Amino acid sequence: MDNTLQDLLALVEKGTVEQRCAALLVLGALKISNAATAKLVGTMLDSANPVLKDYALRYFEEVQPKNNTAQLLKMLDDGDKEMQERAVRSLSGVGQAVVPLLVQQSKDASRTWQLNGARVLAAVRGKAALKGLLQMLSAGTDETNKVICDLMTPALREMETKELDGFYDEVEAFAAKLDVKQQRPAAVSTMRLLGQLGRPQARRWLFKYIGAEHHPAVRAHALVGLLRCLREQELRKDEYAKLLPILEEAEYSEVTRLVIDLLDAHELPEDSRSLLAKLMQSPHSDLQKFALRKMGDVATPASIRTLVEELGDPDYRKRDVAASSLRRIPEARNVLLKDLANCQDPSKAWSIAELLPSFEGKWRQDTLDGLWKRLHQAIAGEERIQTAFLHVLKSADVALVYDRLADQGVKLLKTKKYKEAVGFLTPLKDFSELKAEHRYALALAQLKLHAHTLATNRQHPAVELLTGLYRGSAYPVFETLRKEKSLAPEDLFALGFSLVERAGQERGLGIDLLEHVAEKFPRNKIGKNAKNKLKLIGA
Repeated sequence: MDNTLQDLLALVEKGTVEQRCAALLVLGALKISNAATAKLVGTMLDSANPVLKDYALRYFEEVQPKNNTAQLLKMLDDGDKEMQERAVRSLSGVGQAVVPLLVQQSKDASRTWQLNGARVLAAVRGKAALKGLLQMLSAGTDETNKVICDLMTPALREMETKELDGFYDEVEAFAAKLDVKQQRPAAVSTMRLLGQLGRPQARRWLFKYIGAEHHPAVRAHALVGLLRCLREQELRKDEYAKLLPILEEAEYSEVTRLVIDLLDAHELPEDSRSLLAKLMQSPHSDLQKFALRKMGDVATPASIRTLVEELGDPDYRKRDVAASSLRRIPEARNVLLKDLANCQDPSKAWSIAELLPSFEGKWRQDTLDGLWKRLHQAIAGEERIQTAFLHVLKSADVALVYDRLADQGVKLLKTKKYKEAVGFLTPLKDFSELKAEHRYALALAQLKLHAHTLATNRQHPAVELLTGLYRGSAYPVFETLRKEKSLAPEDLFALGFSLVERAGQERGLGIDLLEHVAEKFPRNKIGKNAKNKLKLIGA
């Protein structure tokens, strides 16, 4: 075997291209992996002949020698990308043995070599490989360091807690040695890693770099790291002192947004009320909304007043934030009730109306009476705001508001104030408890109010109401209409005429009405018209 091996090595060194390739195939097939063989084959990787280089690389792919990988390392920045990829795969198969040499050579290597080397280390994994990747960050660019951090992520996710603890110590030690201003890409990458590790103790280093004296990228990454490290941690007084001034910086930046994200997850200290008042005057809506959110944590009369006022803001997003904060303040209920009673803005009134049902507490009778009085005024004045008061009253005492609307509507109907009656009776249509007699009352009011349009309006509101009542209940519609003193013969004729033009069962009601008119007023012109209409339809 020794002689055969020597012959094969001689062919690799001095044979023709064909002989060399054949010898390399045999060495690979026989798994000859001693140091001398690997070294000789490695020299072929420098060959200008791509075929010979290909066969030499095949040997390494087949044998995967643990030593003498120096030649293979050269391939990491080969001009042929396919060769690079094959070298990465071969070196990854070598395992931990390749780590020291790769880390050593990476210091002065090209960018391509470093990135491919990082891929090898990420594939090999282990403590030494991860430490090597960490060291590669020290002199890297933003671009290369981002790639390296991304390569480390899968390995970190798979590590056990003990391993992660050990790696955190390595990162912390690495961070302590950095000159952040001179090694900004390394600092940013370190902040990314600390965030991924999520250790609360990283706050000691990260908080040093959120101030305005540092580069925006450094500040932003430090804050991202803090967001991840402090998810379930309380902020300390000295940390608030570093964060809060950032909210008052003239420029609203990514840094400001990240501070807002961080503070949103923590309650502000009690002495921050004046700051919130300042932020409400900020030209930046995100800061205003932040202040509104945090006012929910500091329930003072002043903050409640501010939040209630914001319910009338033209920006619906600010209104929503203010409403959300008010829901967290039980004391806000009485302020909202008082404000609603005096409210003239329909939009604000609706915001309050939607809020009030979320508060616990009994409704005082004088409060309900006051709201009813305001609803009464709004209906009488045909104000759009009436729907807000109606919503609140329905949520407070549905029976009370139903009865009062019905009583007032019927009262107005009896006094022939048909338009006003429609105003009070119409809201009853949205009550599940709507009674047949009140549906009839509304239909009658609509009939008297719009009697002149019966002949031309196929969707006349009175006809629609009576049709529904006739079809869906046992209410004696015909008998009630026949006895209705407020209805003239002309009203009954017009209603009957309209109904007989329909195809449903309400046609029968129309025939009954026309027959009644024809019978009761036989010599009257309207009675004769009813009789003629009945003949025309064959009734």
